[in-house]
Amino acid sequence: MDITDKLNFIKIYDPDGAARIERLLSKKDRLIGGNVYGERFTERQFYLVFNPLLEAALERARILKTLAEGEKTVIHISTALHLEMSIVFNHIKELIRRNLIEIKGYDDRDPVYCLRR
Repeated sequence: MDITDKLNFIKIYDPDGAARIERLLSKKDRLIGGNVYGERFTERQFYLVFNPLLEAALERARILKTLAEGEKTVIHISTALHLEMSIVFNHIKELIRRNLIEIKGYDDRDPVYCLRR
């Protein structure tokens, strides 16, 4: 999956997240070209910053896609996406902060998450 494919997937489930990634990508030439102080990123440095942000946005979009299929706990999401539970939980916190998902109820002691209406 190349950058364009990843961005297109993210746009489907998290348009705001995709817009933030696209804004950063649009600044690539200015960052590589340098600022008024002569500081500049190399291509490698840019992608060392950009790629983890893109992958995190992609993981959040995959979580949103999974929740679009129905309500799930962190354990179910983690298993379905083959991600560590701590990573899923951190993404869940961000998605709640952005009002994209909410807690629907509880399965035993585990919160059940769903997309916000």
